[in-house]
This record gives sequence, C-alpha cells and structure tokens, in this order.
Amino acid sequence: MNATYLRLEAVRLFRNKRVVIFSTLLPAILVLIIGGVSVGNDPDAKKYVMVSMALFGAMSAALSSGGTIAVERGLGWNRTLRLTPLSPGAYVMNKVLLALLVAVPPVVVTFVIGATALHVRLTAAEWLLCFAGAWLSSLPFAALGVVLGYIAKPDSVQQVGALINLVLAAFGGLWVPVDLMPRVLREIARFTPSYWTGEVARSPLDGGHIDGQAILVLLGWTVVLGLVALRRFRVDTARA
Repeated sequence: MNATYLRLEAVRLFRNKRVVIFSTLLPAILVLIIGGVSVGNDPDAKKYVMVSMALFGAMSAALSSGGTIAVERGLGWNRTLRLTPLSPGAYVMNKVLLALLVAVPPVVVTFVIGATALHVRLTAAEWLLCFAGAWLSSLPFAALGVVLGYIAKPDSVQQVGALINLVLAAFGGLWVPVDLMPRVLREIARFTPSYWTGEVARSPLDGGHIDGQAILVLLGWTVVLGLVALRRFRVDTARA
C-alpha cells in the first residue's frame, strides 16, 4: 500500500507542471540577475548566490506540498485514506519524500546555470556537498509544508506558503548575508530553520566541509515539524 501510494503520488505530482516549473524557473532567473549582474565579477559572491538560489528553489518546491494537501482536505480525500491500510506516519513520510523529490529539479537547474552562465568553479567534492546540502536541507520545509496543508484553507494556502517562504529566505541569508544584517535580526535568524539550512548548504564553500552543528539543528527542526504534521493529520482525519 505504501509503495503504491508513493508511486501514484509521484506521478500525479510531476503532472502538475506549474509547481515544477515555478519552483525551477524563479531561482534560475534570480541566479542570472543577482549572480550575473548585481555581484559583478566576484567569484566567491557568485558561488554564494548560486547555492542560495538553489536552496530557495528547493525550499519553494518543498513547501508547495501544502497546497496539494489542502486541496485533498477540501475534496474529502482524507476520508478515503482513513479506510485504507495507510498509516498516519506513512502518509506524512510519503508527503515529505515527495517534497524532496520535487526539490531536485530547482537545485540541478540552478547549479547548471551557475556553472555555465556564471562560470562558477568548484571541486567535485564541493559540487557534491553543496548539492546534497541544498537538497537535503529542504527536509524541514517539506515537513512544514505538510503542517501548512492542515492549518491553512485551500484558497489561501499558496499565499501563506509563499509569504512564509520569503520571510524564511530572508532570515536564511538568501537575499542578504546574515552577517550584514543588524544585530537584532542576526539573533532572530538563529531561531529559524532557514538560517541553519543556509549554513549547511553553503558551508562546503568554506573549505569543503559540512557544518555538523547546523545538521543537528535541522534534524531537530525536521523531527519537531514532522511530529506536528503527524498530529495535525490525526486530528483532521478524526474530524472527517
């Protein structure tokens, strides 16, 4: 049941071309504008922008799962799922895995543009670590997308998700490096998952390593948001 549901959901997900195209096209345009025009010929700045925009695309794609869930709730799909052997834990895990799957194209396309149009040069290890960091760092946002799907209404979930994504992207240093922010904003940023997401994704650029503390913090955020998503699913199906 679990494998079949995951396969069918994956096929349905990639048929929704608007989600895939938007989450891929926007960071691709931004990396060209910011990385190709705003930062000049600074190679380190171009690397920073490329990884940040890849992360922004992965975050956007992961959060988009909330819109699908909200629509399913509106259609009464949860009533049907309650009659199947699919457990609440498996449902939430499938949604998170699907969000990770749709987060792959934005990272790949942004990195390709960075290498070809911006002439970003990294070692093989740095490319691999940056890709893994930008992609897997979207985990807590995948869980957050599930939570939003059970809190927001179908007609407002996209707008709420977009607003949250932009705010978290700002505190993650995607638009302006956190070190350049006022002290108060820097302190606030440390309490957001996006700050640590940026630390994981961009840390390979500083000597080709991964920030272990940031990974632990992100895992904590993922577990907490995953438990909240599981709780919301159970509450919602109990009311269905």
